[in-house]
Amino acid sequence: MRIPIVLPDIGMKSVEITFGAWLKPPGSKVKIGEELFEVEADKATIVFEAEANGILEDVCVIGSQVKEGDILGYIRTDENESNSDSP
Repeated sequence: MRIPIVLPDIGMKSVEITFGAWLKPPGSKVKIGEELFEVEADKATIVFEAEANGILEDVCVIGSQVKEGDILGYIRTDENESNSDSP
């Protein structure tokens, strides 16, 4: 299954938002709660966490303009693997 990584509402609708950096390289494993990417808006850098366990893939270009609701990439999950750490 592929879960989209969507830029959430950051409360800065009239400000240009630039994708800053992926904090994990494409193809790497990610876990819920790990810092995943950052964006720059109104001279502030905002860091977002992964919302699923899996493999980071199909990422957007660093430095591109983005807006709330844009799909920035995907996390490929193993359908046999749970997205929680509980047994």
